Amino acid sequence: MFFFRHFVCCWRSQESSKDLWSHSKDSKDSKGNEDRTKNSSGKEKSIPLKVNGSRGSRKNAMTPTTIPKSPATIFPPREHIERNKEKARAHRRNKNWEDVRYLGVGAFGHVKLLKNAETGELLAVKELKCKSTSSEEVYEAIIHGQLKHENVIQLFFWRKHYEKLFMYLEYASGGSLGDLKGPLAEEDALRYFEQIRKGVDYLHSRGVIHRDLKPDNVLLTEEGIIKIADLGLCSLYIWKGAEIYLSGFLGTQSYMAPEVFTGMKYRGPPIDVWACGIILFNMLTAGRPWWTADPEDRNYSLWVKRKRKIFKKKFWHKVEALSSWSLLKRILAVDPEKRICGWRQLRHEEKPHQ
Repeated sequence: MFFFRHFVCCWRSQESSKDLWSHSKDSKDSKGNEDRTKNSSGKEKSIPLKVNGSRGSRKNAMTPTTIPKSPATIFPPREHIERNKEKARAHRRNKNWEDVRYLGVGAFGHVKLLKNAETGELLAVKELKCKSTSSEEVYEAIIHGQLKHENVIQLFFWRKHYEKLFMYLEYASGGSLGDLKGPLAEEDALRYFEQIRKGVDYLHSRGVIHRDLKPDNVLLTEEGIIKIADLGLCSLYIWKGAEIYLSGFLGTQSYMAPEVFTGMKYRGPPIDVWACGIILFNMLTAGRPWWTADPEDRNYSLWVKRKRKIFKKKFWHKVEALSSWSLLKRILAVDPEKRICGWRQLRHEEKPHQ
């Protein structure tokens, strides 16, 4: 009788733990609910994820219909982890690295520039608070470490030391698009936009949604090459070959797509495309079309109703006269189904660099 009761208790505990991963995150206070600031200069903040008014983690927004057995399935192969450890050990053994200056300070940590006194090599080190090596704590490093593209900042390796996570990144010395003063010539803006398109297209092909695209997160090299950076709020939108619908209020408010404000689930790629459209508008005008894509915003409401009053503004009048106006209208389509939701469609139908 004792063995029978013991068997029943074990079976019940096993059944109750099947959905543990998908629900345990709701009971935790995630650090993602704090303000995500790039630096202390007063720039617009990235808003953390909120699901139905409660605290949650980024995984709540990408829970697949078929829940995997363990969150460890997002980890890269063991060979990748071993290579990363070898690079981290080699970096610690090299005593020629010197601190140069701080590149930015935020709520979770800071970014610092390192220089190798022997070779002159420069690295940007992103230091974050990290209490454990769980998938939630090192999510950004794991995903970023598997990405390699000419228009995406490269993560060389990462390591954890006590309660800190260090990410050693490629250094883009040209600043960011947010540092540019005044509007760009249309030719230059479209040239940058084409590179952003390639970088975002690569992320989507790898099943990754950036979710916080904005000028401050688009860096430049000295040669004028675009580098998409800061994947701290990214999400996976492909799971076992199937697309996962996202949810939650995540990103920077002025660059969020209108479907994010509805409180319903939405597709991932169209929200990145929308943010790219706002970035293009910003490069052409040095301004923003509206503060937020919410019906309560007057300028956005006029855009939805296609009222001509909105075009009385100086920068709107300027954009309407440009050849890229038709491209902007397709990217900033309110309905995500009518929006250019796949860059392959844009690639065949329009060529913005021309």
